[in-house]
Amino acid sequence: MFPKNEHNARMRAAEAFDHETKLPGKRNGALGAVGLEVLRCLLRLRGRKDGRLDPTYQWIADRIHRSRSAVGEALERLKACGFLDWIRRCVPIEDALPDEQQSEQISNAFILLQPPTVRECVRRMLRRPSEFVRAVAEKLARQKKLDTATVDDVIAEVQNPELRAILARVRAFVDSANPPSGHTEAL
Repeated sequence: MFPKNEHNARMRAAEAFDHETKLPGKRNGALGAVGLEVLRCLLRLRGRKDGRLDPTYQWIADRIHRSRSAVGEALERLKACGFLDWIRRCVPIEDALPDEQQSEQISNAFILLQPPTVRECVRRMLRRPSEFVRAVAEKLARQKKLDTATVDDVIAEVQNPELRAILARVRAFVDSANPPSGHTEAL
């Protein structure tokens, strides 16, 4: 799943990838014009809430006004370049005789992916911090929180209630053994 605002960035990154892989004197790059049309169609079709994406080859071909074979070849190029993958789905045939076909294929379930170079390009287009910057920021935030936290704050953040109770008892024992004044009571 990815947000809707990422669609344009993914498409621009795919177009840039196609342009970068275009050889001199050739008409298309690794994805090709039909591949870009198919990718654009799939991005528009993707379910917004659940990410469902399962059109048939013929439906895509009708939608972009291309032949079914051109769509099949474009999907293969998209898969080879790492932009797309799919799961082949079959359903059992009811009341099939033992000598007949037992299942039939239904439409594939498509999965939109990003090659690593394209992922970095999309990240830059959306002005998101890199994974390294995000990890450093999280580490600094945790360290700052630990530096300013009291023992009671740390104990309160423990998720397990049994462990939280044990830590509270240990804290009470430590405090009773060493009073804040530093003077122990005479026996």
